Amino acid sequence: MRIVLDSNILIRAFVNSGGLPQDLLSRILSGSHTLILSNEMLAEVARVLRYPRLIEVHGQGEGAIYDFTSSLRERAEIIPLNPLTFAPIRDEKDIIVFQTALSGLADVLCSWDRDFFEPPASIFMKNRGIEILTDIDLMRRLRA
Repeated sequence: MRIVLDSNILIRAFVNSGGLPQDLLSRILSGSHTLILSNEMLAEVARVLRYPRLIEVHGQGEGAIYDFTSSLRERAEIIPLNPLTFAPIRDEKDIIVFQTALSGLADVLCSWDRDFFEPPASIFMKNRGIEILTDIDLMRRLRA
């Protein structure tokens, strides 16, 4: 299965190393599945992890953030994005995730962002064979 994990899932995996998002990430990377990311998504993850309020939560320095994003870059399939790809989604910050799933021919986009679950984004993705799941639902699917 080809899977895009939204930035919010990847950030939660870094912040809470013992939580479901980290378990999900580990399962994808160690199994027969392919994690699909883009350089733009990796840049977003690194940028958010450097927010002072998040540094207070995770307590990690620049080295840990670099190691995390470098590991993702090495282990994921990195998809170049086409900035002309149409993305019918309300929040323009979500366009890179949308484009990554489309360009990467993903089977699943995993997110907690409600915009992906609602029209027009949900219908557009469904018509292209991309299922939108939360991390809980994706983990259930991978365990089945």
